[in-house]
Amino acid sequence: MRRFEYSDDEINGTELLFSVASMILGLGVLTLPRGIAKAVPSSDGWIAILIAGLLCMMFTWVLAKLAIRFPKQPFTEFAPRIVGRPLAVVLSVFFFIAFAMFSSYEVRGAAEVAKEYLFTRTPVEVIGLIFFLVVIYAASGPRVGIVRLNLLFLPFVIVVFVMVLVMNAGFFEFEQLKPAGISDWRKMGVGIETSLFSFLGFECVVFYAALMNRPKDTVKAAVIGMSIPLILYTVLFIVTIGVFSAKATAELQYPTVELAKEIEVPGAILERFESFFFTIWLMTIFNSAAMTLDICIWIAGTFFRRSSKRTVAFALAPFIYLAGYLPKDLTQLSAYGRLFSYVDFFAGILIPSLLLVIAKLRGVSGSA
Repeated sequence: MRRFEYSDDEINGTELLFSVASMILGLGVLTLPRGIAKAVPSSDGWIAILIAGLLCMMFTWVLAKLAIRFPKQPFTEFAPRIVGRPLAVVLSVFFFIAFAMFSSYEVRGAAEVAKEYLFTRTPVEVIGLIFFLVVIYAASGPRVGIVRLNLLFLPFVIVVFVMVLVMNAGFFEFEQLKPAGISDWRKMGVGIETSLFSFLGFECVVFYAALMNRPKDTVKAAVIGMSIPLILYTVLFIVTIGVFSAKATAELQYPTVELAKEIEVPGAILERFESFFFTIWLMTIFNSAAMTLDICIWIAGTFFRRSSKRTVAFALAPFIYLAGYLPKDLTQLSAYGRLFSYVDFFAGILIPSLLLVIAKLRGVSGSA
């Protein structure tokens, strides 16, 4: 496996923007409408998505502000300057666990959906292993290479996503959106919580901002990157409810893929559009899994400085892969995803937000 070296090791605002969006747009797109429809049994779920998205946009701004306070430094380097090395090590371990669970969940989830719609007779363990080997290969290479893959893949993903929404316009019924405004605050609160977990991933900014050639563009790029999933999620939910109804959406395992199944391409060019859709969508799941594994390697590399990136990648790989197969079925996998979401929210959002407050109170910055 030969390693390609880039002539530079920096990224620009556009590359960070695409990376934040791609990190979020993973498996969440395939399952979000079902989760929201279960929590908010009406078309009001779009309100929960919008509120959760705006909250996450605020957290994105906070994390980006923390990152630019320490230009060219990832979380593992600036955290010791804020709270001291011993506590920073503990926080880094929390971050590692969160991203390791994130990566394992993406790999297992991608394998489950691929088995459902593409490889019905192939064991899910084999699908996941082959997919993860490609992820390991990507994560073993230059870090900027992983980031730049988002520029290549994400536009195709968004175009196909928009195609699915537009080509379902003929099945959309406004009557399915009624009644509206009937959900109480408890159901809305559950819906907001569910939506928040689907937006996780933007916390990668506290690592990849260290690669920015113009750190001052970090905040703008990260917030715009966050807005892309917010818009797509909101429109997706409304279209899904309009096509299937809230009650039916709550019973579908992968509502977004079912939307793709409704499409009939003239001339029978694509008899199974959902297979084409998911094949394209695998690109963003791949990018998300590669970036989460890369961050795990980044954190582990601070403790094993003499080991190469490739060595660390292959050392971590078996544990991350096996963690994804601890859940025995889709119900346990869903519970695993919820667990990792709580861990990720604590380690990736609350902790960095608290660090920004401490850094401001102590007057600590990259130039201090």
